[in-house]
Amino acid sequence: MPYRICKSIDIDFSHHIRGHSGACINVHGHTWKFEVGVEAEELDAEGFVIDFKRLKAGVLKPSHALLDHSLAVGESTWADIGGDLARIGTALLASRDEVGTGSAAAKAPVGVSVGVSVGGAHNRFPGGMKVAVFPFSPTSERLARWLYDLAVSQLEDDRVRVTYARIYETLHPVESVAEYAI
Repeated sequence: MPYRICKSIDIDFSHHIRGHSGACINVHGHTWKFEVGVEAEELDAEGFVIDFKRLKAGVLKPSHALLDHSLAVGESTWADIGGDLARIGTALLASRDEVGTGSAAAKAPVGVSVGVSVGGAHNRFPGGMKVAVFPFSPTSERLARWLYDLAVSQLEDDRVRVTYARIYETLHPVESVAEYAI
């Protein structure tokens, strides 16, 4: 029987589902939870499957840096609207002038010094607005597979196996969950 651990992180971001037949065609946001499960038959010399710090630093924190307070879109959507987002981003950030926070330094995206590239996804900053561009339309199911593949690339070895990546799209009032596992 293997030892198992899991760790998660909450991330606030919006997304657009290209071609969706329902309401998810609209830009909309969630408080997401990204969770990864890992197992090993034997513990390491310190008594761990892996140290939780390694899971956080290698998988969850980079996912958070990429996505926190961003708009997540696929490459096709980015190709169609990236230029239009520059005008929108500029207008949104200009609203800081209305409340007196419009200094030159305040025009940069909040909490962001450089863009992040993680597992084939990357940040863009049209007009200063933070966008996470994925090689696919970011449904919960595809994000679960992306997170799983990222975890495998960062954590798996001869002893440790990633067992699942779980995306909680909506935490409250009812959880909606997508999972990719082997």
